[in-house]
This record gives sequence, C-alpha cells and structure tokens, in this order.
Amino acid sequence: MRTMASPITLRGDCVEMHIDLSTFNTAEPTFPFPIILRVNGQILAGLCWSTKGGKLTGQPGDPYGILQELLNVSKAMLQKQTEYDTTLFIYFGNYVFKCKNSNSLLIYYENELLSYTDCPEYKGKHKGVLELPLKEFVEDVLKISREYLEKYAPVIEEIRLEHGEESDDYDFLQKFYREVEELYKKRFGLENHSERSGEAVAGDFQEQEKAE
Repeated sequence: MRTMASPITLRGDCVEMHIDLSTFNTAEPTFPFPIILRVNGQILAGLCWSTKGGKLTGQPGDPYGILQELLNVSKAMLQKQTEYDTTLFIYFGNYVFKCKNSNSLLIYYENELLSYTDCPEYKGKHKGVLELPLKEFVEDVLKISREYLEKYAPVIEEIRLEHGEESDDYDFLQKFYREVEELYKKRFGLENHSERSGEAVAGDFQEQEKAE
C-alpha cells in the first residue's frame, strides 16, 4: 500500500475539521477516517485515551458526509427551519441545530465516545450547548466545503477507491454548495461572501475540472 497523505485541516473562523489520513477504518468504512471537529473551540468530535498519550485524536467519521450535513444544516437554518437533528456522519455523535432567533444558532452536541475518556482535561466535555452567529457559521461551512472540493476531494477519493469503496457524488456536493451559497447571498448579501471566498465559484470548479 502506498504511503498515506498528510493530515488535512479545514479551518474557518469558528468551524475547524481535522482529518487523519494515516489510517482507514476497514471495519466500518462508512466512517472511514479519524476526525476532530471543533466549533468555537468546543469538541464536537474527538477522542482521548491515556493509553494513546493523553492527546485528542480523531473519532470515526466521513468527511463527505460531514460537509453534506453541515450544508444541510446551513440550508435549513437559512430557510428558517426551527430545528435540524443529525449524526453529522460521525460515529456515536448526536447533534441538534436550532435557530434561537433570526441571527443566532444553537448547537446541542453529545459525543458518547468522549464521555468514556480517562483524560482529565476532557472529562465532562462530551456534551453541551454552543451559541454563535448564524452568518458566521454558514460562512465557515461554505469556506471549508469549497476548500475541500477544490483541494482535497481527489486525495480522499483515491484512498477510498484503494479500499474498494464506491466513488462519492462530488457533482451533487458541488451543486449543493452553490445552492447554499445562493441562499446565503439572498439572506446576507453578495458582497460579504465575496470578500471571504471569492466570486464565480462555479467558474473555479469548472477550471479545476479542465485542469484535471
């Protein structure tokens, strides 16, 4: 087997996802890679065991599924749906997203695996409630989704295919990204998002496809 690629970190102002590509979960390929997911510094996905050095490590999850669900959450909240329940494609993760008002998002999270930690600094951190601006959250979801699609999807896909998995539908994810981006623009305005991630996203994807 070829040497695995380096870890991937997708980082926005409040949302951060770290994907460990050094191992592949052959026992549960639905959750292929260890993933650490943080929002406003709080751990929504991650594990810690003293036998593993007492450091935070990844929890089994699916990067494609996580981004798809974060886009689903963003779409639901932008369309003023009151609540969205999901596992985020994270093994033994449970998350509820609610609109507190038109501008604020509440995230109720529970990470069952982290509840069993024997690392003192992470005890009691497996569940909680976060509040953050909806605009900032959606901007970050769009940012990390775009970065994943443009830079890292081929790397992930190569590893998955090497382990006999079927290809994910990236055409769908790109179209879904654009759909959520349009909802964001209608809700908060085009100029704000252009400053953070650039204009003509569809053109960027087309140029990437031509280069490949």
